[in-house]
Amino acid sequence: RELMGIVNGTTNFILTKMTREGADFGDVLAQAQALGYAEADPTADVDGFDAAYKLAILASLAFDSTIDAQEDILREGIRGVSARDIEYATELGYVIKLVALARRDADEKLELRVHPMLLPKEHPLAGVSDSFNAVFVRGDALGDAMFYGRGAGDGPTGSAVVGDIIEAAKNRCRKVINVESIPTQQAVVQPFDEHTTRFCVRMQVGDRPGTIAQIAGVFGEEGVSIESIVQRHGDGESAEIFWLTHVTNQRAMSASLAKFENLAVVREISSVLRVEGE
Repeated sequence: RELMGIVNGTTNFILTKMTREGADFGDVLAQAQALGYAEADPTADVDGFDAAYKLAILASLAFDSTIDAQEDILREGIRGVSARDIEYATELGYVIKLVALARRDADEKLELRVHPMLLPKEHPLAGVSDSFNAVFVRGDALGDAMFYGRGAGDGPTGSAVVGDIIEAAKNRCRKVINVESIPTQQAVVQPFDEHTTRFCVRMQVGDRPGTIAQIAGVFGEEGVSIESIVQRHGDGESAEIFWLTHVTNQRAMSASLAKFENLAVVREISSVLRVEGE
């Protein structure tokens, strides 16, 4: 019914270092490049393309459906994740990971997305650190299972590539086609604005009476229920607020964010992240 995976070792290394050291994204990216975990052009990794392609393969096998990585998968990278986001997540008992998620909804549509995600610290994927990868699977009869291993670096990458070449060569010599890997149906994909999850929104606001009420009013108008609020005071003129919502859909959140652009008390939407795994 569902799979969630940390499938890119580069981004997991970066987010792990940011969490442990309180470091900024740019500094840790440079370390990853020096260690050979990140390419000179890190776009495929840090912008989520690599994870989206891997999710397309995993989901096509899990759900026996043809999936287009560019058209069917909601994709966001980790460039926008800051040390501040990690600080708030830690305070609330979460870890931020770049997660690939695929699940079938009640109407048998596939929800497919790759993006930074807050996971509870007790979730099995939350403990997957550094350059390691893992795929967490939930099945009707199987229950929960997780597959774990190193996902970046010369050795692991080279081993995986050579292993695939050897398997392809054997199949060619034996004139064997692995029909189990060929999907038999076209995926019916859930529209992005119907995706349901919890959100956390970090924003900079004017520090004056009534600010929280105005923002909460916008969320309420769009049917977004608030679970908790963390506020940090700034210089007396502005404050930072971290909102954690109950489960809602992408349409309602997008509508709320659009209204905040015209709300005078909101000076900046610093980040919008999603929460899963509970």
